[in-house]
Amino acid sequence: MAASRAIASAIETCYDAAFEFWRWPEALQNLADALGATSCVIRACDDTHPFRSDQRKRTTPTPDSREHAEFSALWLKNIEGAPDPRCERLRLLAKPATCFTVEDELTTSEERRHLAYYQEIARPGNREWWAAVYFLVNKRKWFLSMFRDARSGAFELSEAEHFLRVVPDLNRIISLAEKIWEISLDPTLAVLDQFNFGAALLDHRGCLTRCNAHADALFGSGLLARHRRIHAADRESDTRLQRMIGAALSGALDGAFVVEPEVIARDGSFWLLAEIVPMTSFVRDLFNGGDLLLCFTDLIGERSPSARLLGQTFQLTAAEARLASSLTAGDGIDAASDRLAIGRETARTQLRAILAKTGTHRQAELTALLARLPSRH
Repeated sequence: MAASRAIASAIETCYDAAFEFWRWPEALQNLADALGATSCVIRACDDTHPFRSDQRKRTTPTPDSREHAEFSALWLKNIEGAPDPRCERLRLLAKPATCFTVEDELTTSEERRHLAYYQEIARPGNREWWAAVYFLVNKRKWFLSMFRDARSGAFELSEAEHFLRVVPDLNRIISLAEKIWEISLDPTLAVLDQFNFGAALLDHRGCLTRCNAHADALFGSGLLARHRRIHAADRESDTRLQRMIGAALSGALDGAFVVEPEVIARDGSFWLLAEIVPMTSFVRDLFNGGDLLLCFTDLIGERSPSARLLGQTFQLTAAEARLASSLTAGDGIDAASDRLAIGRETARTQLRAILAKTGTHRQAELTALLARLPSRH
């Protein structure tokens, strides 16, 4: 229970860091401490991104934990002559998009005794052990890279559940932070009207206090405002939206803020992803009040990802990939089973397998994830 409280507190500081970049070192160190790591960093699996794995030509600050600075300097000094053997091997490791990976899956104890990386960087830097949590955000793969010293011991695959519990929050934090990073890597003056997505502030009763121009443009296009409350025009979507807002308000009162995103259907337009961002004390001060920050993102794509792409990305069977593709196209589980000519129980069994392989827990979360994938492979 104490570990859960520590992780929840660390996640809250990471939400703060999404709004002000200079908060990342302390926020990530809190997360490393809560997860039982010595230090950690957040990186993108994209060589064109400023936060790519290889930081030898770094031009901007990166989201690193406070205790990682000294090791990072040692890495930069020696990496040319002592390359990290894990980089190439990670590409060959067959794992789903959302997964947990440890040192022992990539290198042997014999290699760790003799390879230059361990002799010149890992051991002198007291970062003998490594592990990472991988997750998808807006079609791009990210990872939380964690390190331990020899005294703390190796990361074990049996700890996967412990580390993967932070994935839903990290997904939302990075998704939010990327929107703000587009404005500035030091967004101290970021305000709602600068966000390139719909954002609405709600009070403790769930009533709208103000919103930015992007959110305002959604009213009449899938969203409605009635008696200062935001509703979805689609009845089923509105039921889910109100349930999400109600759960967020209840969670804000008892301190157990765990609210899954919801997908809102719209006639003649792409679906909307609705997410609640916790209003920490810093975020509340930044936005001059408000109790909940409700965000809306267009799930835009030329067409649904192909069954082939989904199968290869998440190691789905052919039948599971066809169902996943159908769900991304907007079909509900019953409509998808009719369209694919399979029984409803078969479809639900396949859906459970798809949820497990994608690291999602509900159909709305799955749909939001799949809709962000590219439409071509």
